[in-house]
Amino acid sequence: MRPPRALLVVPPVFAALFVVIGLAAGAASLAVVLRAENELGKLVALAGCAVGALAFERGDYLRRAWVLSGGCMLLLLVRDVTVIPAVDAVVGGARFDGARGALVVAGNTSSVIGAWMLAHAWSVSGLDDDASRRGRWPLVAVGIVASFVATGWPLVHDLALLFGGDMNAIAWVGSDLGDTICLALVAPVLATALALRGGRLLWPWALLTAGGIAWVLYDAGWGTTELLHVDRMPAARLGVEALRALACTFTGMAGVAQRWAVAES
Repeated sequence: MRPPRALLVVPPVFAALFVVIGLAAGAASLAVVLRAENELGKLVALAGCAVGALAFERGDYLRRAWVLSGGCMLLLLVRDVTVIPAVDAVVGGARFDGARGALVVAGNTSSVIGAWMLAHAWSVSGLDDDASRRGRWPLVAVGIVASFVATGWPLVHDLALLFGGDMNAIAWVGSDLGDTICLALVAPVLATALALRGGRLLWPWALLTAGGIAWVLYDAGWGTTELLHVDRMPAARLGVEALRALACTFTGMAGVAQRWAVAES
């Protein structure tokens, strides 16, 4: 049984909409458009994770997993509030950089734990077997390699800034490390989706896998454009940010699919 078609359509439509708006806005207003896309994408992901969590009773394993995944977006949104000029003037500007970095690190830690729990839901359920575990390891190896390829350059770059005394880099390094681990967990999530083929519960994990792949492409795209020194070009920024929009909205739709699957069951 297929989930509501909107769950599959919303992510590409959301990303394409902001690409069109960005192109129409021009270079002068591009930063505003990208900021709106960034925050709306996080809100969609947060809302979807909340919907997924509420599909389960308090204390349930998957409820905790979805809460932790959504907690990442909540903490990142709080961090983003602190960089609004009016708020920045109140909280102390550069003196608050360490706290902003701590929010990003905490958010990525929450994301890693949530992703790990979702990736291992199949094992925790007791439905795993030796054959599925053996089949998972090649996917895990590919996921680990892909994660380091995608995030290797940004991580090296941001560590160099941190060791050079740039305290803003705390947040970037935390984000890079969180992305590296979460991207490595895309493979176990994919393995869970493959194990659930044909069932309603396929869809949450399939959409999570799509979101994870979009994050891989986003990190790879961001690192590549920076390495080639084209990261300031409007077309390059729009293309990379479209991938972030896909990643966030696929995550949000995965939470909605989780609620749908439980309700249908």
